[in-house]
Amino acid sequence: MNTQNYQLVIYWSSEDKAYIVEVPELPGCIADGKTRQEALANAEIIIQEWLEVAREEGRKILTPQEKLINSAEAAKRLGLSVALIRRYCTTGRLAAQKVGRDWAIRLRDLEDFSTAQRRSGRPARSMQHADA
Repeated sequence: MNTQNYQLVIYWSSEDKAYIVEVPELPGCIADGKTRQEALANAEIIIQEWLEVAREEGRKILTPQEKLINSAEAAKRLGLSVALIRRYCTTGRLAAQKVGRDWAIRLRDLEDFSTAQRRSGRPARSMQHADA
């Protein structure tokens, strides 16, 4: 499996004084480095190691997915508030991975969420016209 197909989220951590690279599709797969280039190089190694351990332990390995969006983009597409989207992510009602202080949401998961019946709250807008 090509490790370069996984999406990477890169950000500076003032607390760690390093660049952090998270791989949202591989939970807990995180690397760091003093420079962006070092962090990316370390991420390639960590992804390979993560995949090897997952295979050895018989864990399910997600294949690289389509575009990921953040909670603000998800809120815009569904016509809901960012706070509500974040609450759905936090409670697990909307499948997402925590990345830094925000959430990474797969478009497929957002589409599934938009068509699922919800018990409360206003209905989400159809995803068909969200990009228009």
